[in-house]
Amino acid sequence: MASSKRLIMFDIGGVLVNFSENRYIRYLHKEILPTIPYGKLERFILPLIPLMDFDALDVPGLERMVAKHFGITGLDLGWVQGYMATARPYKSVIRLFNEISSSHRTVLLSNISRSRYAEIHRTYLKGIHPERVFLSYEMVMRKPDPNIYKAVLKETGVKPKNALFIDNMIENVIGAESVGVDSIWFRNYGQLVEELKSFGVLS
Repeated sequence: MASSKRLIMFDIGGVLVNFSENRYIRYLHKEILPTIPYGKLERFILPLIPLMDFDALDVPGLERMVAKHFGITGLDLGWVQGYMATARPYKSVIRLFNEISSSHRTVLLSNISRSRYAEIHRTYLKGIHPERVFLSYEMVMRKPDPNIYKAVLKETGVKPKNALFIDNMIENVIGAESVGVDSIWFRNYGQLVEELKSFGVLS
């Protein structure tokens, strides 16, 4: 079946790289702040992640806020180190990305902070070559805001019906579908391959 999809949009964390912010919080609890209950760390830090992704809050600023809230001095949150300690590349999906890139336009679309992207680009993603990379801190938008998908479509000159979006977060999939972009809710490699076949992206 010939595919109508011209542009394939891949998420980074959760698709090309196996990572979740909850893993980072567990790292913090285990390695840096073991005396603070996991739940308290999660409730305070998770709402601040979007500010990091927007570049509205930098690492020293985050560390000051956490230190003040929990009454800690000289705090190093291991923002990048903890990310790299708990993230792992999905090697099979990365190979699949490169395979698809030989026949389709491919881009990355990710909610990620500047410092974390710099490290992941230098390491786990160094072997891939997307046409474009769209990052929340540069766009000052985050998935699932419908405007972020519209911006990617506008920048690439692709109609919604000719694009396909892949993400591990259902809310981001719903955001893309709200602007007419077919999407795949990623759960595992085998499921991704089968759904890509159903869209005619893979034979």
